[in-house]
Amino acid sequence: PLFFFILQTIFEMTQKMIEIAIVEDEQLAAKELSKMLQKLRPNTISIKVILTNVNDAIDFFKHNQVDLIFMDIHLGDGKSFNIFKELDLQTPIIYTTAYDQYALQAFKQYSVDYLLKPIDEDDLEGALLKYEKIFNKNSNEVYQQINQNLESLLNHVQYQKRFMVNSGDRILSLQVEQIAYFMADGKSLLLFTTDGHRYIFDSTLSAIETRLSPKVFFKINRKFIVNYQAIADMHHYSKSRIKLSLQPEPEQGLDVIVSQDRSAEFKQWLNQ
Repeated sequence: PLFFFILQTIFEMTQKMIEIAIVEDEQLAAKELSKMLQKLRPNTISIKVILTNVNDAIDFFKHNQVDLIFMDIHLGDGKSFNIFKELDLQTPIIYTTAYDQYALQAFKQYSVDYLLKPIDEDDLEGALLKYEKIFNKNSNEVYQQINQNLESLLNHVQYQKRFMVNSGDRILSLQVEQIAYFMADGKSLLLFTTDGHRYIFDSTLSAIETRLSPKVFFKINRKFIVNYQAIADMHHYSKSRIKLSLQPEPEQGLDVIVSQDRSAEFKQWLNQ
């Protein structure tokens, strides 16, 4: 039945070629996605371009149009959301990423679906069917379907609410509201609570970032993920960086600096 449904869907689109742009900075990932798309839709999909960074994408979409975009969120020169600061892009988008923390932000754009890497062929098939179904309707129905997608996603995305730590021979379960910040210290990750306690947490900064709400926590550099409530003060620092005072304070003499490549995004985060 699925095979005949696919054939029927393609027929209903009057065999119109779907021109696709892939925005992906990992060559192997772009090649694999392209291969999967050609396998699933050998007669109706045309890969028009593969773009590897934000600047090239802006230049291309200023002068060119496609029917559908597959867009990675993390690119070599920044997040792909920066494209929308320069362009009013109305093209349907299927996002691809290794992290789920940006799902809600992704759906603020003209998004069809959100695929986590490594991309599963069945999930890709489902995303294509969703695109073919809703974008073969009138615009009001399209917007209604997108809003339903967003509502479904809001109910789906969940961030970790409790974190288990060890204190001597005791096991503690901390509410996320009790966490002031995480700090990488060599090969260890330290969890600091709002009441000034410090615990070793069995994880890495990169892994823990995907489990925290991006509305509350922000990775300011390679060493810190901070809770908004833990920021006691902020000052301009050299080269457009920002110096933070945290409460509780980390070890004496340690400067907490928002890295230069994260400063602009950090300021946007403050304005949420």
